[in-house]
Amino acid sequence: MGRRTLSFTAIAILAACGTHDRVSDPIQGVPQARQRTISRAQYGFRWPLTPGRGTLACAESGVILFRAGGVTYVVQGQRRGASDIAPLRIPEPSAPPSNPLKRMTQDARMEAFAALRRCSAADTDDACSRTARARFGLSIEDARLIEAEGRERRGPPLTRGVMSLDALVDAGRALCAR
Repeated sequence: MGRRTLSFTAIAILAACGTHDRVSDPIQGVPQARQRTISRAQYGFRWPLTPGRGTLACAESGVILFRAGGVTYVVQGQRRGASDIAPLRIPEPSAPPSNPLKRMTQDARMEAFAALRRCSAADTDDACSRTARARFGLSIEDARLIEAEGRERRGPPLTRGVMSLDALVDAGRALCAR
């Protein structure tokens, strides 16, 4: 085989590998073949984390890891020295309200909902609710609509669930199979 043929072969191999397998922020102790860069662009609405890009890896014993900003997080399993991924998880999106009070903006409705929830949590008489309704210019029926929307959308002070990590776990398991 001539030098020229070897050069073309090397170029073809490098092209076949592509740049998508290169990991810019590798996780130490994990073989390169069991790591890849992933991003929000690949997962769309299923992307569950605040960083929009990072390294996903399958470590020893099938532990799935994610690395972003120089920090390694555990997606599934346990690994000494890795951080909990919980602070990176984003809340589940909520659907549009089914019957919003249209004369108020969503921000104003959520503020009114929080005020009305504080009143119900305080176990006071109706004075607090009357004061909150007056502050926002709400009738009793308006307040009912706002409370229904707030519960439906899990507005503050209620807590929403967090996005599922299933998409990352599935991709990590695929890396484990390599």
